[in-house]
Amino acid sequence: MKHGIYFFDRSVLTAAIQDFTAVIKEDPSNAQARLYRGRAYAKQQQYRNAIQDLAAAVHLDPSCWLAFYYRGCILRQIDPKRAVQDFSVSVLINDTQENFCSFLHRGIVYSEQCQWSFAICDFESVLALDSSVIFAYLNIGLILLLHLDQYYEAIRQFTNAIEIDPLNVQAYVCRAQAYHKIHNLPNAVKDINRAIHLYPNKSQLCILRGQYLMELKKYELASLCIHQLAEMDEESFMAQPVQQALIQSFCQNHNKAIECLREATATQPEPSMFVILGKIQMKAKKTKDALRSFKKAMKLLMASAKILPNTFEAAEMYYLTGLCYMEQKSLLRARDAFSMAVRLHSSYPDAFYQRGLCRMQLRQAKCIRDFNRALALCPSHFQAYMSRAAYYGSKGRYSKAILNCNEAIKILPNSVRAYFYRGTLKYQNKTFRAAIEDLSKSIDLNKTCILAYYNRAICYHQIKDFRKALKDYGILLLLELSKEIDFKVLINRGLLYMELGDYTNACEDFKEATLLNPDDSQIFQAIGICYHRLHEFEEAVRSFDQVLKLDPVSVDAYVGRGNSYMENGHEAGCKQAQKDFLRAIHLNPKCIKARICLGYNLQALGKLQRAWRQFTVAICIDPKCHAAYDGRASVCLQMGETFAAFQDTNAALKLTTTAPLLTNRGVINQLMGYLPCAMKDYQQAISVDPNYALAYFNAANIYFHNRQFSQAYCYYSKVLQLDPRNESAVMNRAITNTLLNNIEEAKEDFEKAICLCPFSAAVYFNRANFYNGLKQYELAEKDISTALSIQPNDALMYKFRADIRGKLGFNKEAVEDYKQAISIQEQIDSM
Repeated sequence: MKHGIYFFDRSVLTAAIQDFTAVIKEDPSNAQARLYRGRAYAKQQQYRNAIQDLAAAVHLDPSCWLAFYYRGCILRQIDPKRAVQDFSVSVLINDTQENFCSFLHRGIVYSEQCQWSFAICDFESVLALDSSVIFAYLNIGLILLLHLDQYYEAIRQFTNAIEIDPLNVQAYVCRAQAYHKIHNLPNAVKDINRAIHLYPNKSQLCILRGQYLMELKKYELASLCIHQLAEMDEESFMAQPVQQALIQSFCQNHNKAIECLREATATQPEPSMFVILGKIQMKAKKTKDALRSFKKAMKLLMASAKILPNTFEAAEMYYLTGLCYMEQKSLLRARDAFSMAVRLHSSYPDAFYQRGLCRMQLRQAKCIRDFNRALALCPSHFQAYMSRAAYYGSKGRYSKAILNCNEAIKILPNSVRAYFYRGTLKYQNKTFRAAIEDLSKSIDLNKTCILAYYNRAICYHQIKDFRKALKDYGILLLLELSKEIDFKVLINRGLLYMELGDYTNACEDFKEATLLNPDDSQIFQAIGICYHRLHEFEEAVRSFDQVLKLDPVSVDAYVGRGNSYMENGHEAGCKQAQKDFLRAIHLNPKCIKARICLGYNLQALGKLQRAWRQFTVAICIDPKCHAAYDGRASVCLQMGETFAAFQDTNAALKLTTTAPLLTNRGVINQLMGYLPCAMKDYQQAISVDPNYALAYFNAANIYFHNRQFSQAYCYYSKVLQLDPRNESAVMNRAITNTLLNNIEEAKEDFEKAICLCPFSAAVYFNRANFYNGLKQYELAEKDISTALSIQPNDALMYKFRADIRGKLGFNKEAVEDYKQAISIQEQIDSM
């Protein structure tokens, strides 16, 4: 036995087999002899004898893990299932570092059977036993790279292999391909450079480096790589014009490639050569030349009867001719060429597909038949499903289009385009949340998919998730966008900011948009609206002026500018506004917005009858315009026609129920003396919009009038929660606190009121009254004097100061104040 093992170890296999055979004859139950003889037979490629001996060894010694292992190795190719069983038994018997090869080989078998998770588990088991096995790292990395699309994890595995063996070329090449998958081309080029440094004569490495450099748009370096490749085997390179042409074409040197093939076709005019020439001419965008090449190929292919044979080669020529016609936008000729291709070769799915595309662009319903035929011939035709989805989408049949996208995703589960288009269709179908899921998947697959971010932002906008919409728009603006998309993103984000009431940021986005498209009047219109909302009325006027320079007949611009003039508050501005409103009506007599604005303008100028007519005309144009009824009601109220105002407000409320309209009706009811009805309107307004401060304020005033001071206090406090700068609410609450004997709170409220409105005589008058009630006459006298300095011709305030000065003992000054009060009152009475 020792003699046989000695020969076996030195690969003297024949002598070793003879010795092991002798041992077996002496002792047929010797499992070790069977094991070694089986291994020797395997080395001599006598696999049948080897399997018999290894099977005998297993039978004699069921715990012989080596016998199972070696039999598994032999059966790996011919019977993978039994091989897996043998490796599994081997590792069950011995799962130590000594037997890591069983895990390794079983992992290889699983890989060949496409059982990727099992394969990875086995390779990880190998690494757990021996972390220096580079082959395991490489195999895990390749599975992740080629089959599971987990590129970052694959890079980590290849990096581990490189750390163990920095001279392993395969690890560098694999990591380069993984970097290429995640579009990290600089690192991919670095790894290929390292591999070339280790093996400078490997042509495939030069080709990969050239490809990556070309994708980096470093065309000169890429071309240099291809020329280096040619120099590696110069004779064969020059002897094969097709290869030379393809390499030149790869380098984008299409003219050289075409020249090379023309020389070849001059000496060797074969159909296949003309087809390759035509394909390169198509790449060079020389479609006319390509058409001539394909026609020459057809002539050469024709038999003596001058009829093209029904072969794929002939069909492909027509197919390529059709592609050329499509490039030239000659859709009818392209359709005929594709029809000829399918006539010559009826099982040509790409030809049916392209004919379907032609027919779809020609708006022929038959296109769907071609897509169906292409899918019948090739059920995995991804493009056919996508085109069929596009057809159904264009017809508004979104559900059917989505089903086709589903089938496309089954074929290519990681297709960015399929998820993106399905998301777009779901958006059109108004299923925004489902659309967001698909668009998010597109982004997960391609972090720089600009349109996916853009459409997802729109979907978030639709479902009112403004924070996420703003985040997506922000990401888009960080990416390198085309001018058109950049413009749309800025416009959409600006509109979103406007919806949020953030007019400052909206204005900035619109300004940025004007740099990209300075001739778009609508952007300046939006900027004007933003400035108007920000109370920067002069800037708003300038923006509307710019709109009118670009579009002199813009009704909205005249209305917007008129409103900005109105907000200035002086009579000249009102008159200028009136001119703008009249121009808008002149341009469009049915413009309700212009008539309503003109009505308010005339009301502000005191021309109430004319204002009433404008609101009435607006109602005649659109009897469902609640804003016109509301405007006419305000004019009627100002004219003293309280009941007419009440009727118009009711008419407006029949059209729409809003808190302002209900509050207006409450005011009218209050003026007519119907306080319970007024309170009911205010309460209803609060229920419609719990954040409408004016409804709380008016309700508080009624409670105050009814001497329900506690309720009034609560409602004034609510007003100040919603509108902390409402000086009327602060002053009224101060008076309420005074009546409720909340002295300290009343003091605080008066202080706030004075801070908010330091030139209001009423505030100082009421605080003086407050101090008078507290018998703090010096403070009261000081406040009433301040009130008189602000409003000097008020008889009541002079009388009040006279009373206070009398209490202070300033009798002379008090008498003078009484005289001044009488003098002012007499002047008022005589007027």
